[in-house]
Amino acid sequence: MRKLVLSLSVLLVASGISAEDVTLPAAASIVGGAPFFSDVRVFNTSYASALEVTARYRCFISCTAVGTPNIQFTLNPRESRSFNDIVQNTFQAPDTAGGIEFEHGGGSDQLVVTSRLYSTDPEPTVGMFIPGVKNNEAHARTILTSIRNGGTTETFRTNVGVFNREDSATTVTFTIFDADTQVGNTVSRDVPAHSGAQVNNIFTAAGQGGHVTENAVIAVSASHEVFSYASVIDNHTQDPIFVRGAEDSEPGAAGPTPRTVRVGENGFLFQDATAGGSVTRISVGDSVTWVWGGGTAHGVSSGTCTGGGYYDEDTCDEDGTFSSGTHQPPFEFTETFTEVGTFQYFCPIHKSAMRGRVIVE
Repeated sequence: MRKLVLSLSVLLVASGISAEDVTLPAAASIVGGAPFFSDVRVFNTSYASALEVTARYRCFISCTAVGTPNIQFTLNPRESRSFNDIVQNTFQAPDTAGGIEFEHGGGSDQLVVTSRLYSTDPEPTVGMFIPGVKNNEAHARTILTSIRNGGTTETFRTNVGVFNREDSATTVTFTIFDADTQVGNTVSRDVPAHSGAQVNNIFTAAGQGGHVTENAVIAVSASHEVFSYASVIDNHTQDPIFVRGAEDSEPGAAGPTPRTVRVGENGFLFQDATAGGSVTRISVGDSVTWVWGGGTAHGVSSGTCTGGGYYDEDTCDEDGTFSSGTHQPPFEFTETFTEVGTFQYFCPIHKSAMRGRVIVE
């Protein structure tokens, strides 16, 4: 029973997403044969500015009637705040697991989120550190290293998972490699928006449960940016280690290419024609062309929004980097990006309900 609950909980690991937002990909409050809990800490690095934070729980395991509970709080300069057993005590969602999205209007490094996911039975406790990650650390292609599997021996097993912070669903594939040779079949999962998926014992899922390795890697590919993870578990002690996905190269990449973003074709959305989400990743010197669709007026204005996504409650500030004005379709607007950075933008009509980002590398 302990192995089953550990498998379900250690790997739990957007568009309206700000580059400064932070995602905690794994959080749980599971009581059973092996209870697991998440203790979370948040910290404001500023010496001068308070920080307004909204935390949203995105349940994706045992989520009947949970909804999307959220809290709002203020962190004073240099304040650290603790949330023990955050899923139950803060979000009132016992016996569930998922991820937590932290939104704020401060600088890109002003909010630090850390957590400990642990079991209280048996003594002493067993657990691992899981960091909060900034949204620009999500990638469409990642690599998981330090992957182990004991085969028929009770040594190690590996679980893998992803969390999708974007507003659109994605399909994720996991491919195991050992000494440059693919092991078993590719494993795929469909992941809804603002949700996650996990594959327990990835070698068995790939049809190679008997494969023995201490140094495999797993290539993770998605139709848009996600956070990927591995949990490598010692079957003797049940000690887990947490592996965060690192950005992987595009196979046979020949260099940067221009991008097109569809405007309003599927409702109040910006949708990258290549990646599928609201995030467009390009290189310095590339151009992005926004192409209006649907039958509603929209605009593209660089800047940030705060608020809950309701037009009358939003505060959206243009920063003057680029602006298309508002137009009915058909219309096109092109911007060339000459500097490295993350450029947030929004529709001046629909505000927080319709946002996107361009990441220039």
